[in-house]
Amino acid sequence: MSAPPRPVLRRLSSATWPIVPVLCALVCATAAAEPPPPPPAAPTSGGYWLGAHLLGPGPGVLAATEAMSLGTSVEGAPTSVGAVVGQVGTIHDAMRFVARWAFAAVVGSPRDRALRQPPAPVPGGDLLPTHGAVLVALTVQGRSPDGGSRTVQWPKDQAELLPPELAWIPAALVPDRAPLFAAPAARVPPTGERFALARRSGSLFVLGALDRCDDRSPPLPGAAGEPQRVCLRWYQVVARDGERFQAGYLPAFQVALLDDWRRGQGALPRAQLIASGTRGATAQFVLLARARDNAIHRLTLEAPLVGDAFPEATLTVDGDWAEVRFAGAAPRRIALDATMDARPR
Repeated sequence: MSAPPRPVLRRLSSATWPIVPVLCALVCATAAAEPPPPPPAAPTSGGYWLGAHLLGPGPGVLAATEAMSLGTSVEGAPTSVGAVVGQVGTIHDAMRFVARWAFAAVVGSPRDRALRQPPAPVPGGDLLPTHGAVLVALTVQGRSPDGGSRTVQWPKDQAELLPPELAWIPAALVPDRAPLFAAPAARVPPTGERFALARRSGSLFVLGALDRCDDRSPPLPGAAGEPQRVCLRWYQVVARDGERFQAGYLPAFQVALLDDWRRGQGALPRAQLIASGTRGATAQFVLLARARDNAIHRLTLEAPLVGDAFPEATLTVDGDWAEVRFAGAAPRRIALDATMDARPR
């Protein structure tokens, strides 16, 4: 079979040549009408303005502000309570700044069972002893790409704020709000002595734990006996409320460590066991539960101290029930519902 005839290529004749400029004009006009490629998107964040709210004599506050300065421009920084001391590019760098000035040191692990009464680091680190300035709050504000301010969208997962080397524990406040104290004590001080106010709506990080004991506490009302030691466990924390980060201390029974929740098959109920304090030779724990009604319920449990330490304890959740087992004692089975709140008579 022979191949089909190839089309004949024809030269432009003198009759067809005049239309070439017209065709070229149409093609060129179409190409020129196409929009240019879009420019690269502008960065959505210009970083963060960092600052501090300090109280004290004017010269001391000025010296403390200079000590905290990052050496970067503060031109265009927003006006707020306190002073802006510099800018950084990432939220991790912002949190490193918060960690640098929240406390001079971190106390022992929150999960340490031993009773410990080390000196409590003062919020603000060396700002108070060196400059006489009291740190009320550290501030982290959004910086826009043009050098102004922007609203910070804080992540729901608090762990996203933490740089890898910062071993803070994400936590949540149990009540809606609670007084934050500058120093721990053997008993919860009056609310009027608070240093600040922590709110559940913000973020909360636990840095460490320590205890405060009163060795000459009278017996409970109606009970006979000699004075005994009473201890209260405290968490060293940094609490965020909006753009403000405040360092201080909260009683451990007011704080839930997010990784310590124990669940059954579903999201609710869930529970955790918190070592809260001691009375005499007895350790006290708070069993905290969020039940199917989505309400928080509490029950105080007691077990013998092991030397000068809380006993080892385990908690499991099976459906609507929790099983708590203290070392050397029979397990206790507890319904995770409103009956936990009933006080013994």
